[in-house]
Amino acid sequence: NETRPSSFSGALSLLNGSPEVSAAWVAAHRDEVRLIDVREPHELAGPLGAVDGIENIPLQRLLEKGLPTPGEGPVVLVCRSGRRSSLAVDALQRQGVHSVASVEGGMLAWNLDVLGRANVYEDEKRANAENLQAAIDRTNGVPEVPAPWVAQNLGRFRLVDVRESSERAGPMGLIVQAEHVPLSQVMAKAAGWAKDAPLVIHCASGGRSARAAMALQAAGFTKVASMEGGMMVWRSLRLP
Repeated sequence: NETRPSSFSGALSLLNGSPEVSAAWVAAHRDEVRLIDVREPHELAGPLGAVDGIENIPLQRLLEKGLPTPGEGPVVLVCRSGRRSSLAVDALQRQGVHSVASVEGGMLAWNLDVLGRANVYEDEKRANAENLQAAIDRTNGVPEVPAPWVAQNLGRFRLVDVRESSERAGPMGLIVQAEHVPLSQVMAKAAGWAKDAPLVIHCASGGRSARAAMALQAAGFTKVASMEGGMMVWRSLRLP
């Protein structure tokens, strides 16, 4: 897997730090690449849909096992927005796969640039926000969702881990789909997040994520929840 067809090589962009190709290029060269969707299976049936005939290898499985059947041609990975597929690209490069790239902007870009769905972001946000709202429980005075629900709905909300870096490298491990924003940085980072988009916060046991969820609510975030029990419950249930 050392060589790249000239069309693939010429389409690559490193502007965001990881090799990417545009959704429009993939649509025009669909038969030249191995296209893999690294989202969770349920996401392929969700608001963003899926590319016809696409291969689905969720991020967790790809990170653990690599490509099940390495081939000769270039590999292109897609997720919702490009973040997870970029993680997968980095992992495959470390495993020796050189002709690999992520779809810039993910399925959001595919829907917008290839399918012409101008309202795709708002449509997806509305559907996923309603899904989160239906799952929230406030028994403890804090908006919370259970860990199994989080596992079953990965990809339908922004998942943020507010622990310290040392904790993520510790025995509790981490959820690979989660963004890492330490608690002390959450409010500053949240200044760039949409306040009406679904957001789930988690920590080690639920205390810090509860504080973050309440602070975000006070700042105007309307679709935010804490993962009840944090990584302690996640690990006890042997979730991935």
